[in-house]
Amino acid sequence: MRKPVYVIATPFYPSSREWQGAFCHDFAKAVAQTGRYDVRVFKPGRFSAYEYDGMRVAAFDEKMLPSAVFPFAFARRNARRFIAALAREGIDMRDVAVCHAHTAFFGIYPLALKKKTASCLSLLHHHDPQSFGLNLGALRHFPPYNMVQFPLLRKMHEAIDMHVFISSMVEKSFRSAPDASWTDYADYRRQMRWLGSFRPARIRRSCVLHNGVDVSRFSPAPPGAARDGVFTIGCIGNFAVWKDQITLLRAAALMRADGIRNFRIRFVGSGPCLAECRRFASENGLDGIVSFEKECDHSRLPDFYRSLDLFALPSFFEGFGCVLTEAFACGVPFVTCEGQGMDDLVPPHERGRRLVPPRNPAALAEAIVRQMRDPAPQTLAGEIAIRPLVERFLDAVDRGRAGLSARASGA
Repeated sequence: MRKPVYVIATPFYPSSREWQGAFCHDFAKAVAQTGRYDVRVFKPGRFSAYEYDGMRVAAFDEKMLPSAVFPFAFARRNARRFIAALAREGIDMRDVAVCHAHTAFFGIYPLALKKKTASCLSLLHHHDPQSFGLNLGALRHFPPYNMVQFPLLRKMHEAIDMHVFISSMVEKSFRSAPDASWTDYADYRRQMRWLGSFRPARIRRSCVLHNGVDVSRFSPAPPGAARDGVFTIGCIGNFAVWKDQITLLRAAALMRADGIRNFRIRFVGSGPCLAECRRFASENGLDGIVSFEKECDHSRLPDFYRSLDLFALPSFFEGFGCVLTEAFACGVPFVTCEGQGMDDLVPPHERGRRLVPPRNPAALAEAIVRQMRDPAPQTLAGEIAIRPLVERFLDAVDRGRAGLSARASGA
């Protein structure tokens, strides 16, 4: 008997030449390993289907205007190309039980597949606090444009059977939109300006699925592993405004000014704020303790984490921060900002030590120095291993599928 098909449509998925989309791969592989579904992955582009770490990735042709302006302009055309790609892969539409899309604009694909087979459960996975869909495009701050896009996005979201959020914070942001009063992030508030007359989306079903970790790969260093005695801090992330690496550099400058010398910081990533961070490091005498390294394949990150004494992520608009749980899985404590997605997992008795006020270099420096002088193990208030998380998630998916069947039968 053939397994039901679980289709994943995602704009990012790793390959031998790209590192983006590691979580999508870990999720897809974990679903496949449960044995409950035949998992098929589809990614936009013009490339030959390839295999990555045991998962086949097929292409479909997607057309978008530059910088994702008017994302629904080619929605019907793109949906047809997506359906055609499934057919090329030999998928019988009647066998598709679930279509799981990542990021807002990809909601059109599960809805297109649902038109072909009404029993298909449509899922939309939200990865960041701007997940409603107004965060991309050169016109994202232009009120008339957003007034057109918001109701289109809301209509799509309300048609989806089930929304999946990586944290309570992301769900709160989505359900609150267009209300942005809960955050002081200026760019996001500017996107939502003039939308106060629009009601929020009324979605059918939702669940929170934290980004899980493949603990078979992300694990602590063996006891007695050699270290050079320098307290090493790591930070992985795109150099974007909200990642706020500059606050970590300012904290380092404060520590140096207080005479603290025996530490180093290793940054990994690229992006628009990298030049500013390099310049700050150079102008403040941090060149000798700060290094800037390029992104690497996800499979190489465990060794990076194991080289650290502390992982620091000063993001002030962070939906979850899977790098934090990866570091934890490798036995490395972390410090990050309060009020972000990681609030779900940091237990109350550790909040004062692990969570600091956003954009506060002095508080971050204090937290780092405390860990240097008084190393402490860390606990989390929830599961982080991806397999049990996915098993429970698929139980929720099965309940959603049962609900579809009941509605279809008139029960």
